[in-house]
Amino acid sequence: MRRIMAFSATLVLFSTIAASAAADTSPVGCAWDKLPATEQSRLRNEFKVDVRDGGFTILFANADAAAAAEAAQQCQFNASPAQMENLALGLARHAAVEKAKQGIVDKGEDPGALTKAMAKVHEGKREAIGNRLACPGPHDMVGEWDASIRNSIGKAKLGFKNGRAYSWVSLGLYAMMAEEGAARRMAGKAEAC
Repeated sequence: MRRIMAFSATLVLFSTIAASAAADTSPVGCAWDKLPATEQSRLRNEFKVDVRDGGFTILFANADAAAAAEAAQQCQFNASPAQMENLALGLARHAAVEKAKQGIVDKGEDPGALTKAMAKVHEGKREAIGNRLACPGPHDMVGEWDASIRNSIGKAKLGFKNGRAYSWVSLGLYAMMAEEGAARRMAGKAEAC
């Protein structure tokens, strides 16, 4: 009987993790659509990856809370200053998703591969990685994260003809998780940075 109760508790825990990992990013999407094209372009262009021996660092664009506030107002969001800060961080991460999608298209592949690969990411890692990458500042990659991302891409069986598109899928997955992390923080479902 204890095993059944422990198993049930484990199922509840995992279903709670799964439900929270895939955050509602629609506020970020609405605000993105309301940003001026120049701000969208700035956010995309500031997304960089610093590659070095044995790893890399992701540098998301500098968040602009004022631009986020204007966009939020157009979307009729009433947000606290902390929520607005996280919306601005989410917009910077969304810009990275957009840049990754364009990178995939530029390699002649389908950007829908991001959604397909994201469905294969372990829910607990998806949430943990996303919450960490949603915080301001540069982010050094962790070997365990890279292994998880490679595994997820492998499980998705994307079958790209152009192998260079896979790096854009990896970056896109990190950016999508970071955007979800910002959305969770906006909703009060993640600890502060």
